[in-house]
Amino acid sequence: MRTVLRAVFGAVFVVSMALAPHTARAVEFIIEPMDYDIPAEVEAAADEGKNVVIMFSLNGCPYCAKMHKRVFPHPKVSAQYNDTFVMFELNIKGDLDVVSHKGETKSEKEYAQEMRVRATPVFVFYDKDSKDVLRLTGYQDPKMFMAAGRYVSSNAYQDGTSFFSFVRSGK
Repeated sequence: MRTVLRAVFGAVFVVSMALAPHTARAVEFIIEPMDYDIPAEVEAAADEGKNVVIMFSLNGCPYCAKMHKRVFPHPKVSAQYNDTFVMFELNIKGDLDVVSHKGETKSEKEYAQEMRVRATPVFVFYDKDSKDVLRLTGYQDPKMFMAAGRYVSSNAYQDGTSFFSFVRSGK
C-alpha cells in the first residue's frame, strides 16, 4: 500500500511541476523611469547599446495584464529583451508629466493622444535617435513580441523592410 501511495504522490508531484509556471530570468528590461524624459531614456539606453520600448497601458486592461503575466516573464522574451531593450509604461489616462520624444512636456494622456493611442496595450519601439520605428497594438504572443525585438534591434526597418515582410521572411 505504501508503495502505491508513494507512486501516486510521486506522479502528482511530477505532473504539478510540469504544469507549474517556469521561473524565468528577472524581467530587467522593465524599468520605472525617474522623470519620464523619453529623449534622456533613449540616450541612456543607447549608451548601453539598447533601444527603448514604451508600453502604453491602462489600469485594469486585461491584455496589458496578460502581457505582464505570460509574455514578459517568458524565458526567451526575457533573455532577448534584457539584452537589447529598456521598457517603461505610460498610463493613457495618467497625469504624470512626460517629456515626449520631440522634447515637449505634456501629461501621459496628452502624449497618448498625440501618439494616437486608443486601445491598450500599444508598444512603441524607438531607435537610438528617438524616432519611433515600430508600433504594435494589442496582446502579442511571445513569438511575435520577440520578432518585433529582432526587427528593431537588427535595424531591419532602415532599409525599408516592413515589419510584416520581416515576420513573413522568418527572420
